Amino acid sequence: MKFIIILTVKGFKINMKITFGILAHVDAGKTTFSEQVLYREGVIRALGRVDAKNACMDHDDIERVRGITIFSDMAGFTRGNDTYYLIDTPGHTDFSAEMERALEVMDYAVLMINGTDGIQGHTEAIWNLLDRYHIPVFLFINKLDVISASYERVLAEIRERFSGNILDFQCISLEKGNEVTLTDDLIENVSECDETLLDKWLNDSITSEDLRPAMVSQIKNRKLFPCFGGSALNGEGIEAFLNVFYCSTEASYPVSDPFSGRVFKIRYDGHGERMTYMKILCGVLNVRDSLTADEKVHQIRVFQGERFTALQKAYAGDVVAVTGLRTTRAGQGLGECHDTIVPALQPTLQARVLYSPEIPDRAILQMFHILEEEEPGLSAVWEESLRQLKVNIMGKIQLEVLEQVVLERFQTKISFGQPEIIYMETIEEPITGYGHFEPLRHYSEVALRLEPSARGTGITFESQCHVDRLAINYQNLVRTHVFETIHKGVLTGSELTDIKIILVDGISHIKHTEGGDFREAVYRAIRQGLMKAQCLLLEPYYSFTILIPDQLTGRVLTDITKYSGRFEAPVPDGYGRTLIKGLGPVASFMNYGEELMIMTGGKGSISMMFSHYDRCHNEAEVQDHYQYSPNEDINNPSCSVFCQKGTSFVVNWDHAEEYMHTLR
Repeated sequence: MKFIIILTVKGFKINMKITFGILAHVDAGKTTFSEQVLYREGVIRALGRVDAKNACMDHDDIERVRGITIFSDMAGFTRGNDTYYLIDTPGHTDFSAEMERALEVMDYAVLMINGTDGIQGHTEAIWNLLDRYHIPVFLFINKLDVISASYERVLAEIRERFSGNILDFQCISLEKGNEVTLTDDLIENVSECDETLLDKWLNDSITSEDLRPAMVSQIKNRKLFPCFGGSALNGEGIEAFLNVFYCSTEASYPVSDPFSGRVFKIRYDGHGERMTYMKILCGVLNVRDSLTADEKVHQIRVFQGERFTALQKAYAGDVVAVTGLRTTRAGQGLGECHDTIVPALQPTLQARVLYSPEIPDRAILQMFHILEEEEPGLSAVWEESLRQLKVNIMGKIQLEVLEQVVLERFQTKISFGQPEIIYMETIEEPITGYGHFEPLRHYSEVALRLEPSARGTGITFESQCHVDRLAINYQNLVRTHVFETIHKGVLTGSELTDIKIILVDGISHIKHTEGGDFREAVYRAIRQGLMKAQCLLLEPYYSFTILIPDQLTGRVLTDITKYSGRFEAPVPDGYGRTLIKGLGPVASFMNYGEELMIMTGGKGSISMMFSHYDRCHNEAEVQDHYQYSPNEDINNPSCSVFCQKGTSFVVNWDHAEEYMHTLR
């Protein structure tokens, strides 16, 4: 049933600034959809196409050659009194970290779904991320011009898999004369939480003025998800979508409050200028404003694809790129925004950077320092003893793109070794480690209690040492040294995590303690504790969702068990397919998507997303592969240095406690 209701303009939204992103699995039509929006809003004069390599939002040469979005890009436009910032994000899983960073500044998201294929592997991961960041979602089922596409089938699938609050908005649109068509389903869903609206609906007296505030509120609070359909390539359904989108969204950012902003991206332009992309959450930002202790804003830019306009000031709600800042990082809060967002997605693979011996190591490190600013997940680590650089990655396609980026931007040819799983280490039971550093005219000693903590908590610190025992300035130094470096485990030399480090005791010398002495003592105490502890190797796990034909359920469950995964009870979807959810080691499941595609003849799908680190399923095998000897790692010593009668000497970790002054 449909209702035709007059929509009045009185009291309509004024001077809003809304940031919305376009997200999807690769090849669902995000960039084409973005082109349609920008064309209709007058940002571009002609529609570009990905296959024609002239899309406004895919202006990077590598993007145009590959035909995929690699870097999130934005364009701003005005509509009436309102300003909108559109962000086109990557769809390939290897570049999902770039997509996640853009979520940090979005007010709304438009999730595109291929009308022929339905939910794909990455679609569910995106949906879960949108839930994590509490972002309201509009859905658009694309490519309905293809014969095999079905709006009804895909709508039923996403309602079954994602939420029953996804509603069909195909028949809801603004028409000439300011009339709006509303469906029975919409009015029922919007009214069910409001008795007054429900009574008016039952009495056939409900109006758009009654309904609109509740509809806007429920969309904003993720209780209602409008779904549309059409063809971005042909422009079908775009206008109907935009009319409802503009009418059903709202945002408010206080201009009068002190400045605060959120950094979501760092990028270097073609001239080597470092740009900090941020959203202004409160207040006003002016050119020459100081945002950090020694840095001022040189320029404020608003981008339209690769073109930009320079501004003297920007206001709350604006999304801008700022030059002049050298120390900002993605996820960082500025001004009155003091927190830093920790991304959910983490690289699970690591690869060695290979380059000609004629290229200085320092030059390679400088290149990857710049790339790491733009992509923090790379976490480039130089191993001095092996003279090699390793980077963390999401997948093999990312490595291919990195090779091209380094060649084009730095005119340097590199390659990469075979990607390997990123392992981590922790401990199973509490242990106390001791570190003493006393070469001639130096002195420091600490006792650190190492306690296992919950998965995903990383390294935490607490001091239980009395200031009468160790002065507060030295305790603060201990804290600094705990967090200033990546501590290695003793099983494979992998990064240490999920440990609480407690300063139990410490000693300084009034005359001989120097600034770096406690660094040495802290490092050695952690290492000595690990050498005594029952250590545990951790590996990354995927959470996965598999959709397969019913007859293949038994075979897939056997595969999951074979690959050391675990699963929930399979659930038939009523359409001849079975849904299986579970967890599995990345090492075992990273290539299972290809295997599943072959097994099902393309009729099955799997979505995998990093979940957490947990006990390694084949620890002995991994240790045997690494052949790591902690006693031979001279960069991470577990021994302590003592001094007696003016002569320094080294004591191995297993005898060090016999000499510790804190134990006397």
